[in-house]
Amino acid sequence: MRKLILIARKEIKIALREKLIVSLGLLISLLLMVALYAGYLAYKQQKEAIIQTRAEKRQQWLEQGDKHPHIAAHYGTFAFKPKTIFSLFDFGLDTFTGTSVYLEAHHQHEFMFRPAQDHSSMIRFGELSAAMVLQVLLPLLIIFLAFASFTRERESGTLRLLISQGVSYRTLIWGKVLAYTIMITALLLPFLLGTSLLATSGVRSETISDVTVRALLLFLLYGIYLFLFISFSVWVSFRSSTGKNALLTLLTVWIFFTMLMPKTVANMSENFYKSPSMRVFKAQIQDDIANGMDGNTPRSARMAKLEKEYLDKYDIDSVQQLPFNFEGVSMQAGEEFSNSVYDHHLGNLRNIFSKQDRLASLSSLLNPYLIVQHLSMGLAGTDIHTSLHFEDEVEQYRRGLVKEMNNDMAQNSRYGEFYEYKAGSDLWRRIKDFSYRSPKALDILKNYKTELTSLLIWLTLVLILLSFPDRKTTRLL
Repeated sequence: MRKLILIARKEIKIALREKLIVSLGLLISLLLMVALYAGYLAYKQQKEAIIQTRAEKRQQWLEQGDKHPHIAAHYGTFAFKPKTIFSLFDFGLDTFTGTSVYLEAHHQHEFMFRPAQDHSSMIRFGELSAAMVLQVLLPLLIIFLAFASFTRERESGTLRLLISQGVSYRTLIWGKVLAYTIMITALLLPFLLGTSLLATSGVRSETISDVTVRALLLFLLYGIYLFLFISFSVWVSFRSSTGKNALLTLLTVWIFFTMLMPKTVANMSENFYKSPSMRVFKAQIQDDIANGMDGNTPRSARMAKLEKEYLDKYDIDSVQQLPFNFEGVSMQAGEEFSNSVYDHHLGNLRNIFSKQDRLASLSSLLNPYLIVQHLSMGLAGTDIHTSLHFEDEVEQYRRGLVKEMNNDMAQNSRYGEFYEYKAGSDLWRRIKDFSYRSPKALDILKNYKTELTSLLIWLTLVLILLSFPDRKTTRLL
């Protein structure tokens, strides 16, 4: 243990003498703080705007005045996607998924006001966020910090001297890994303290209820990720004959992991599993609603069948004799049919997305950057699975609202009445305001079993490489 600490102290002293390394460390620390601050401002601004607009739309719904329930169903309201507290750290897909959606009868509208629409095409390469700094830029600092950890001593002759004095390769490797881990931890200490305060500040009314759990899991995730880069950089230096070779190898790996492979995987998934355009997707839904899923049962035939069922059930001659307004029943039946059509086509679309996502998940077996990118978004509540969960909750709310309007029409009006019957504020207040709580972190992580397995494999592989250095390396002394 004493030898381990001495080696770590020596490495820290050498690193602190390198002005370039210190400058890069300060620059990345500054970028991290700037990204956090910019993320906080965006989070605060969007959160306040959502809260204010949500209150305004709720007030408009409650004060819409007396009108027919079906008109109210078309008058509709809005649902807003709340910002999670961790979205200031990892923007994830929030830039692309939109912030609000209009809810009305017969239609499932797409989300509006995507921040990416206000950016240039360069947004595809990502935004400066704290997560991006940790995932992309900090590993670059680690490479410049550790690439010469062994080659420097080999070239100066001190490595042969240390080995001759009984210091094992394993002790040397772990001593250097310990040194760089301490330095990176010290560099991130302000960020770690800030995040800890955030996680314990009592933000219990946010979209996510398990803030502390997610913060701890994020600490663990990024700790393992950075440890992998530190360990791999030291190991490459250990196996390289010169610092130039080590640096070239590490930079090639960094470029492949963080730039080339992610874009390649994304393009491959889109080419292998093509998704229809929004225009085609909506056209298919409208065609099936108009003509039936089989193409031979138009709405008129479906309504005639429904009418016959009720006439037979109540043993009457006309729908006017029913103890309720058949128009409300038929509207709800039409709504439920269109919902089933929408669910069918949405299921097909999501199946395509699932295959695309599966390819990206499998690629994480070869790339730790993809592992941390996916898991980070999941824990921050800005991933695709949280977004789909929110969309499902919104759709269930919309369907409940429309059903309440149709049921009121059926129970409180007569057949043929439309403009004659008007509902009021009592009905509007029965519709609770939409609120959303995201799934628990452990539930979200169930969608990332491949990434978690990949992370475990990478960690095991690195520990083996560090703990059992190749004896043949003695030839490089």
